[in-house]
Amino acid sequence: MMIRKSVYIISKGILFFMLVFSQAGFAQTVSKKITGDVFVCTPCGYDCDKEEFSAAGICKHCNMKLIKKSTIVFGTVKPADICSFIRKHPKTILLDVRTREEFAGTAPENFGRLKNAINIPIQELEKRIDELKNYKNTTILVYCSHSHRSPQSSYILNQLGYSSVFNLSGGMSVWENEVAKNNCSQKYYTK
Repeated sequence: MMIRKSVYIISKGILFFMLVFSQAGFAQTVSKKITGDVFVCTPCGYDCDKEEFSAAGICKHCNMKLIKKSTIVFGTVKPADICSFIRKHPKTILLDVRTREEFAGTAPENFGRLKNAINIPIQELEKRIDELKNYKNTTILVYCSHSHRSPQSSYILNQLGYSSVFNLSGGMSVWENEVAKNNCSQKYYTK
């Protein structure tokens, strides 16, 4: 004989739903937070960024922390739209979060870089954030090589109070296929 019992508890504004099952002396309690919050992977640029979860934890795909979806407020710019984006936002700060070697073109893969970009590798971003303090309310376009580090960096900037942050989807690895033929490529790109 199975007995099913539902219990609702309100604690600190959070509703908990508990199911208690009992059969022949065996009892199991399952609880689920029902808060209405949707959690996602800390932006990592992989497909797991699109998965949604009902509670905080760790992403099973990339091991990044699951965060509230509502905290991800940066925009995305497609490489093919970069020229029009910069024309619309002429004071855009270009932030390259790759290593110094990638930025300088001395890494094994040389994807080039955007002219006049500031290079602060993602590993140093929080430590060197004062270098960007004058741009807190300026549009910042963040990029890397494959758009894995730049979404993380964009999220970090948002969390530190930077209000107009955009991620370059695909990163510099797609420049030649998606932007090089564009008339403005020479204006913004160097290799």
